[in-house]
Amino acid sequence: MLKRMTVFYALVLCIAAALFFRIYYLTSGDALRMAASTQSGYTLKVLDERGTIYDSRFQRLTNQGERYIAAVMPCPQALSALSERLTGERRAQMIESFQNNRPFLIEVPDKHIYAYGVDIFTAHSRYSEDQPAAHIVGHLQDGAGIYGIEKAYDSILHACGSKAEIRYTVDAHGTALHNIPPAIQEENSAEGVVLTLDLDIQKAAEEVASYYIHKGAVVVMDVETGDIIASVSLPDFDPNDLAGALQAEGQPFLNRVFCAYNVGSTFKLLTAACALDSGISESLGYECTGAIEIAGVRFRCHKQAGHSWLTMQRAIEQSCNPYFINLGQKLSPQKLLELCGAAGLSRQVKLAPQLLSAAGTLPEPEELESRAALANFSFGQGSLTATPLQIAQIISCIANGGQAVTPRLVAGATTDGVTLSDENPNAAPVQIISPQAASILRRMMISTVEKGSGTAAKPDFGSAGGKTASAQTGTYGEDGREIVHAWFSGFYPAQNPKYAIVVLNENGNSGGAVAAPVFRGLANAIRDIERARLRMEKNAD
Repeated sequence: MLKRMTVFYALVLCIAAALFFRIYYLTSGDALRMAASTQSGYTLKVLDERGTIYDSRFQRLTNQGERYIAAVMPCPQALSALSERLTGERRAQMIESFQNNRPFLIEVPDKHIYAYGVDIFTAHSRYSEDQPAAHIVGHLQDGAGIYGIEKAYDSILHACGSKAEIRYTVDAHGTALHNIPPAIQEENSAEGVVLTLDLDIQKAAEEVASYYIHKGAVVVMDVETGDIIASVSLPDFDPNDLAGALQAEGQPFLNRVFCAYNVGSTFKLLTAACALDSGISESLGYECTGAIEIAGVRFRCHKQAGHSWLTMQRAIEQSCNPYFINLGQKLSPQKLLELCGAAGLSRQVKLAPQLLSAAGTLPEPEELESRAALANFSFGQGSLTATPLQIAQIISCIANGGQAVTPRLVAGATTDGVTLSDENPNAAPVQIISPQAASILRRMMISTVEKGSGTAAKPDFGSAGGKTASAQTGTYGEDGREIVHAWFSGFYPAQNPKYAIVVLNENGNSGGAVAAPVFRGLANAIRDIERARLRMEKNAD
């Protein structure tokens, strides 16, 4: 019995000792403060923004607009200050939140509210009301990127945006203690992704294109580097109203710059380039009577009466089909296909992770064993398709002296919103057309704008080079007429070209009448932008 009592008292003594040490630990300095903080803290997450998407000049494509969020500790001073500034639904929301007697967040009209218990934070609207480059930037769903650059760099953009939270000390009922200031933890980040787009030129392209085009695309490319300066797809969509875009006609989510279309007469530039580099003279003549027959198939010229006698330059100027059909019969189909591949046709372009352009199509070598199929191919018809982006590559190659460029959309990343911290280098250009042939083609394209089928593309000041195209599709609309896409593709300015500009108007019929004016308007806008920048630089000096 005594032995049992001894064991019992020993056990009680151990338990008492354990309780004593536990109480001592909880009442000692740091542990007590930590426990009290855990039990009496109330945290509001004020900001959890995504990183910014910038243009090449570090102008914001996202996070442009500012709005203001007030973190409010319910107290008489805060109630008085907010009552003076809020109206309507916001005022009603504020009063209801005060009744709950817990700290809360509310959007306020500006940051100039100075009262105890009110802390103002600057937040950013992810997209503007008239969001530029929507098809490139993309959009979100439930806070995650599901389209465009938002999707391609979702994890990076999610991690690097501005963050802020505010922590209040509250009593056991969750009521903020007015005599203890809240603790604010804030991280203002300018980190983000930098694109090759130029916001000013992008906006100009969108404005000009929307005036003329219902469905189509416009792309502007740096002829030396392949950088995409502007990319417009119509119809557009509003990333702030995805439900409306889903119900709209015309597939607004489709980025037509990256989609493949029938090419038409723009392809004659590659046919001419192949001929010139195969030793065929630009003075090669041909009598156009309005049609040409190849292997029993009759191909008509768009001018029924024919163009009479032409050399290569006049054939480019007037976009004569029979001339290029005749020229194509003199070429090696294999060599022409090799030039197309080197120029970027039938090849996807990876512009960012999970962001690819369509490859387009080229005829198989076996198909071109048919002289009629080769005839179709020579002036851009048949099974040939290409994206506006690929056509911009071809124009860039001719404009820069014959070097093929690789399109680039992402310039790199930034940590400070001012400089590139992680650059995505350009691919090295490759010579695929001789400088001599490229020079001849530039001269012919300039002549097309000056006195040929592309006069509607001539800028108000200076000149440009270009090529019209009306691409038959073999499909027919509800009215029974064949759908014909209108193209104008060219470079600007004429001397020392900087930009390749490609315009596609779906079912626009005439490239010279419908697409060329878009080119002209955009060339004029680019000139104005560059002159304004030059003035600003001079004033800064």
